[in-house]
Formats: sequence, structure tokens, C-alpha cells
Amino acid sequence: MGDFFISAEELSHRLATAEPVRIFDVRRPPAIQPESRFLPASRWRNHIEVLEWAKDMSRENLIVLNCMHGHNVSQIATALLRQQGYNARALAGGVDGWIEAGLPTIGQNKLCPVDARPGIWVTRINPKIDRVACPWLISRFIDPDAVIQFAEAEWVNDIAEELGGIAFDTPGAAIEHDGELCSFDTLLREFDLNDPALAQLAIMVRGADTNRNELAPEAAGLLSIMLGNSILGKTDHDVMRLGFPVYDALYARLSLSGDETHGWQPMSD
Repeated sequence: MGDFFISAEELSHRLATAEPVRIFDVRRPPAIQPESRFLPASRWRNHIEVLEWAKDMSRENLIVLNCMHGHNVSQIATALLRQQGYNARALAGGVDGWIEAGLPTIGQNKLCPVDARPGIWVTRINPKIDRVACPWLISRFIDPDAVIQFAEAEWVNDIAEELGGIAFDTPGAAIEHDGELCSFDTLLREFDLNDPALAQLAIMVRGADTNRNELAPEAAGLLSIMLGNSILGKTDHDVMRLGFPVYDALYARLSLSGDETHGWQPMSD
């Protein structure tokens, strides 16, 4: 395969371990239907205009381009980028191969179109659990260019509207708690993220955020860590920055470690 292509397995591992990678869907517009699925955190771009939209991107970080089957469309864009010194690779098998491998995908949503410019997301100040988990989910799987803003609860919706952004985890927002479900659950549902690891993580977030630690054995620990981070962080963005690696670690464990446990016992006489 060489280094021109990247396999679905390798890309999936990179996503699970939070390695820097940008994914661009370069399918021709007629190939994209309302029911089309996308790779997590991917953005649609015109493959012919690749040198224009990639001009401000780092030539060091990995760029992955996918089309329907991994044939000429993604290969044209990949070749053009590589010729200019970019670290670009085409996804072998394209989005169809990714889906056939049973790997996570995301659906389309009018709140954040796949061809949108960087989005602004606004939520309440003093984040702890759900309001750190949501920005993590948004940045990792929905909107890689997301700008997260914090505001007093009574102004979140107004500020989001004025800035053309998306309000979340506040009453009246498009993304908020739904009964016993958290905003994290709502994001998964609204964007149709069909990832078993994220579904498990949602239970942990729900347990920690709603004082139902019985939902998952990790919930109590998650609550303690995130409350500690809320003390250590000097600003809301600090708290968010401290919390992201926690969710990275939980997601990696759920995605890759299976049922591994740690049962070391000290030697007895």
C-alpha cells in the first residue's frame, strides 16, 4: 500500500488515540445524499480546489482524503497535496470501505453542515462534567474547527444567535438535557454518531453529571476528577483543556482495550 494510502484500521486507531489528523470528504456533490454517512470530524471540500482550501494548513500534520471508494477523486486531491509537500494520504476503500468495516460514522445535521466554516458553540460558564464532555465530543467528532465560548446562563442563547453559533447545555438550546439524558447524549443523537465506545462513554458522563454513579463504575471517579479540574483551572477554558485528556483516555480505553482489567495481587508468604 505504501504511504500514499492509509487503511481504515490505521486511521481508526489514530482517531481513537487522539493523534492529530484532519479528514476531508472529497466526494463529488452528486454522490452525497441526505442519508449519506461521513467519517467523524470530516469536512466536505471540492477535490479540484484542494490547493486553495489547504493553503493555510500545516504541511506536517496528517491530512486524510476520502471519496466514495478510494479511487480517482481522493487520489487526485492526495496527489496534488503531496506534490506541494503536504503529509497527505488517501483512505483506502473510501467511505464505503470504512462503513463496511463497521467503523464509526456521523450523519448530517443542519446545525453544523459538513461544508461549514469553523463554528462557534456557546454554553454556560463554570463547566465541570457535561460541559467539558460536550466540547470534547464536538471538537473530536463533529466540528474540528469549533470555537467554544462561555457565558452566563441567561445570555447563552442570545449570544449564540448574535454570533451565528450553536448554544448547548442550557435551557432552550438546540442541544440540552432531555429528561434523564445529558447534553452529551443529545449530541450523539442529533448527529447520529453510531460509535459503541461513545455510547458507553455517554453512560459514564450521565452518571457523573446527574448524581447517578450506579450507572457506570467509572462515574464516581469521573466526577471526582472533573471537580478537581474545576478547582485547578483558572478559567473556563483551562478547565476544558484539563478535561479533554480525561475523555481522550476513557475513549481510547473503550475503543481499544476491550475487557482488559488490572488484577495484580501482592505476593504472600
